[in-house]
Order: sequence, then C-alpha cells, then structure tokens
Amino acid sequence: MQIAVSLFPVIIFLLALVSLDSFKLLKPALLLGVISWGFVSAILAYPSNNFFISIFDAYFVTSLTAPLIEETLKFFIVGFLFYKNRLAFLADALIVGFASGAGFSIIENLFYLNQIETANLMLWIIRGLGTAIMHGTATGIAAVIAQNLISKKEEVKFLYLLGGLAAGFIIHAVFNVFFFSPLVQTILQICMLPLIVVLIFVKSEKSLRNWMEEESQSEFELLRMIKKGEFKSTRAGKYILSIKSSFASEVIVDMLAYIRLHLEISIKAKGILLMKEAGFEPKKENELKELFGELLFLSKSIGKTGMITLAPLFKRSGKETWKLYLLK
Repeated sequence: MQIAVSLFPVIIFLLALVSLDSFKLLKPALLLGVISWGFVSAILAYPSNNFFISIFDAYFVTSLTAPLIEETLKFFIVGFLFYKNRLAFLADALIVGFASGAGFSIIENLFYLNQIETANLMLWIIRGLGTAIMHGTATGIAAVIAQNLISKKEEVKFLYLLGGLAAGFIIHAVFNVFFFSPLVQTILQICMLPLIVVLIFVKSEKSLRNWMEEESQSEFELLRMIKKGEFKSTRAGKYILSIKSSFASEVIVDMLAYIRLHLEISIKAKGILLMKEAGFEPKKENELKELFGELLFLSKSIGKTGMITLAPLFKRSGKETWKLYLLK
C-alpha cells in the first residue's frame, strides 16, 4: 500500500497531462528520456544534499540549498530541449517539466520507502500526493514560465531559462518551509493544480491555433503566387530580385526552389498537426524523406553565404525549427 500511494499519484497525473494534450506533439521516446533524466537528477542530488546537511542546519538545507540543487538538476533537461528547439508550446513545456519532476520523485520516494520503516499511511499519502506532485509541479511551472518568456521574443536566452528556474525554486522552497501543515498543503495543491493545468492547456491550444491560422494564410498565398508565376510581385520575390546580381543564375534558381520546397514542407507540418488534433497518427511517408533530402541538397548548392542571404525570408524561431523536426 505504501508503494501505491507514494508512487502512483504522480504517474497517474503525468498520464492525465499527456491524455489532455489534443495535439500529442511529444514523442514517447522523448518523454521516457525526460523521465530517465529525472531518475538521474535524484541520484545526483543525494550526495549534494548530504554534503550540505553535514555543514549546515537541516532547516537551511531543506528551505534553500536542496530546492536550488534539485530544481536546477530537474530543469537541466528542459533547458536542453529549449535550446534544441524541441518545445514550442506551453502544454508541451508543462508535460516535459512535470515528467522530469515525476522521475525525480519516483526515485526519491523509493529511497524513503527503503529507509523509513513505518506503517503510517498518512506519511506516504502526503509524500505521494504532496511532495511527489510538488516536484512535478515546480519543474512544470518553471518550464511554462520559461516557454512564455521565450515565445514573446521567439528566441532562447539564458535569462529566460533562469526566470523559469527561479519560479520553480520558489515553489519548491515555499513547500518545504511548511507555512501550513503538510496535510493542508497537500489538499491546497490538489485543489489548485487542476485549475492551473486547464488554464495552461487552454492558452497553449489557443496559441497553437492562432499561429497555424496566421502562418497558413501567408504560406498558402505565397505558394499560390509562385505556382501562378506571380512571385516577382511578392515581398519575397522583390527581395530575390534585389540580390540577383550578387549570385550566379544557377544559385538564384536553387534559391527559388528552396523557398518553394520549404513552403510545401511547412504546410505538410500543419496538416500533421490537424491530423493529430483529430486523433489520427500520421504515417511517415517516403516522400517526406525525399523532400528533406532535396532541401538539404539545395542548401548545400546555395552555400553558406546564400543561405545567410535567404535567412530574412524565414522566421528562424523555435516554432520554425520545431515544425521541421515534427516531420522528421
């Protein structure tokens, strides 16, 4: 019974978060990797916490050094995924952050189950519904705050990640200070979490739909004009004309082909999103591999200087890189 109440709540909550995500953009392998990092984080935190508790007061460690060390370790994988542009929306950030915290809490509670021999079921209920959920929540909200800061500027900065990490640290530290009794804190957490989750998912899905609608309109229009031979009258066409004299004619031809292919791939990515929202899992097509191969070939033909020149035509944001990754 102790194992069930201390381990299962955080696992069930993580599964609930994944099931609530309409678009299911996170691959199972990625989530398993994040959970595994949570395991590693707990193992790494143990000697660090032991060291600090040997030289500082226990209250100082639980309210300051332990939350700082643990949140930094759990958040590391989140920051890594941000830098790799594998996260683009609030719901994804919440799930990944919670997954890292869930992995951490599983190892931590297994350790306490092995160390503490007590039949007091309330202790394990508080650890399962309180401490374990707190670990997931703190890192999840840290990831959401970082994602919100990143999305406003469409670039990943260390300062934005630090802002998210600071929020996770504060949540963890406040929980450890015990302003209320552990039971009251656990009840408050259980009551507040569903509301926070719903608000994040609503905002995330609204953001995703708005992005899809706005970008789709411009992409479809540009692709239509390219196919009709009216590319010269577009802003992108005028830009290409302005740099025409700087490159060989064959490079300009490759640039035009690259722009068209990039648009087609981008539109396919949005089609996959719509299929995922409808509950269908798109099949990987050989055509996509060929398209990416052609895109890579064109980028090499254009060269580094040419690709840098083309850069203003493409939003090199996290969403843009993530969108291409979605198809691979």
